[in-house]
Order: sequence, then C-alpha cells, then structure tokens
Amino acid sequence: MHKMFTKKNAFLLLFLSFQFVSFSQNQVYWREGFEPFGAAVNCDLGIIAPTAKDSNYFNGNAGRWYGKNIYRTTGTGCPAGNNHVRYKNISGVTDSGYLVTPIVDFGIKEFHIYRARASRSYTLWITNDTLATTTNWTPVVLMRSYASTIVCQDSMVLINSATAKRLKIVGRPGTDTDVDSIWLTSFGAITPVKFGDISASLADNKVKLNWLIYSEVNAKEYIIERSFDGRNFSIINNLSATNSTNYVSFDNAPNQGTNFYRIVAIDLDGSKQYSSTIKIITNKAQANFNIYPNPVINNLINLELSGVVRGNTYKVNVYNISGKLVFTTSLNSEGNSITKNIQLPNQIKAGNYIVEVTDNNFKKTKQVTLN
Repeated sequence: MHKMFTKKNAFLLLFLSFQFVSFSQNQVYWREGFEPFGAAVNCDLGIIAPTAKDSNYFNGNAGRWYGKNIYRTTGTGCPAGNNHVRYKNISGVTDSGYLVTPIVDFGIKEFHIYRARASRSYTLWITNDTLATTTNWTPVVLMRSYASTIVCQDSMVLINSATAKRLKIVGRPGTDTDVDSIWLTSFGAITPVKFGDISASLADNKVKLNWLIYSEVNAKEYIIERSFDGRNFSIINNLSATNSTNYVSFDNAPNQGTNFYRIVAIDLDGSKQYSSTIKIITNKAQANFNIYPNPVINNLINLELSGVVRGNTYKVNVYNISGKLVFTTSLNSEGNSITKNIQLPNQIKAGNYIVEVTDNNFKKTKQVTLN
C-alpha cells in the first residue's frame, strides 16, 4: 500500500486546481463509464460491496483495470442512476480505496473524471511500471474537494508526463465516494496502428493475407483492399480490430494474374492509415477465344474471349491472306471473360481472313470466312 501524504513529502506534490472543461478534442485513449457488459459497454467489475480489504483486476472499455476496496453500483452516478465505481470505506477511519488505469503507450497529458460528490478529494499517482499496483508510484497531485452543489462535471488535471504508463486514483481515507466517466489523453501524438510485415500466399485458388501489428490504439477495424494495377483499389473484406498482433483474411476470388493488396486501419474517429502494398501473381488460366458464326455474316464478328486477366487490354487484329492488316480494335477486360460484337467496315470484302487476339503475354489466331 502506498504511503499517504505528509508534510515531509508535500514538496513532491504539484497542487493543481481542477477546472471545468469540455471533452478533450484530440488524442483521447478511451472513455470508461463502468457500465456492465452489453452491446456497447464492457465492464465486469463486481456489484457486491466488499466487506474486507479486497484488491483485484477487472475488465473495462479501456482494458484491464486494478482496484482496491471498490465495486460497481448505481445511484449517485453521473448522471444519477448510471453505473459507477464506489470506493468502499471498510474500517471507517483509514481505508482508502483506489483505481489503477490500464496501460497506455503514449504518455499522459490530461486526466479527466466525473465525480458525483463535490465534497470528496482524490490523490493522483503515476508510474512507468506496467505491473505496479502498490509500490513504485510517484505522487502527482491532490484533487481537492470543492464547495459547490454542482457535481457530475468534467474535472481535468494536467498530468503532462511523457513516460507515464498508468495512473492511480486514490480516494480520501475514511469515506465512501463515487467516480464515473474517467478518461485520459496522450502526451504525444497517437499512431493508432503500427503495421508489421504483410504477406500473401496462394492455396486452392484463394489468396491468404496475413499482417502483423506492433501497436494498436483506438483502432476500430481493418479494411482489406485489392487492385489489379496497383493504383485503383476496391474493398473486398473487413475485420474488427481486436487488439491482436496477427490478423488473417482471405480473398476467395482473386483476379487471374497479378493482384495487389493493402490493409487500411480505420481509427475510432474515422481517420485512416495504410499498410504497405503487396503483390501476388495467381495461376493464369489458359486464355482462348472463339468466333461465331463462322463463316461470318454481314461482316459482324461475334467474339468470345475467356480466361483473360482482369484489367488487361487485348488487341484484335484482322489480316487478309496476304498478311496485310485491314482492321484493328482494342478490348478492355473487366472480369475473366469478354464478349464483343465487332462490326467490320463494308470495304472489307468477302473472303478468308486471319483474326489475331493479343496482349503482352498472350497471342492466338483463328481463320474466319466473310460471306
């Protein structure tokens, strides 16, 4: 248990008065209202008042909290009726419950709290020790009680520590007290996601994408995007951010030929962060084309091209039997096949011709007869 404040160590304290402010607009790690588990909330702190000095971890929106002589209740919350943490006085004289926040990665600039009782005071402590519960803490400030009937407003204290990893909120000894809606802001700019390696592998005509995450703060989801040219990307899948270090997604219908992939991390505020782009070449289908009917009627060639690479441009050339080019056009593939009606000019007379279809890696010819 930490030592309480005395005149001897009072010089260590920076007594900062709180002020009423609106929500911090930037770099908010999380907001913790201590509401129970549900669709949009995530706190499993017990609701039974402790009868003995009790310390334990519990889960919240922010992650893993640590507390002593605390429980979750309703009543004098902010606003009244909301769930909140109550510091339970056990002995009636000396006990002081406390809360320890989850670990943060970018220091602590501001501490914010709603308190339902203006007459209660708190002391704040910080540490860069991610495992500390009772020792290795540095006192920072005394949040004094205030003479006001106005409660449930945001009390803010400037912590201003670039190295702090956790913050402890200690209640006044010998009293019950209630706190609600705690949040912290970062000392420096938060990079929501730091990407590690991204890899792609092919199996059973599917592309497996795997990416590593070195840090994940305030991330909402990951969007998986694919491109056939490395410039124009479209969404093929999305995954919720789960604070994992390794994510996997599949492309069940990749393009034939070259595929480019990238991952987009979406922050809680909607901002985006992109991974590097990775390329993989799938097994190419055997391209082929067919012309019908043959002989061709009224100089109208009905051409079917299959097994093509999406995004490629295919050139169609028509030669006479002397090898002279008499007509040319281009086809753009938007999928794995192309069907096109090609009207040849009237000056191309009846007879035998060669139709050639080609791109950079593909070339095939067929003989046709124009009636």
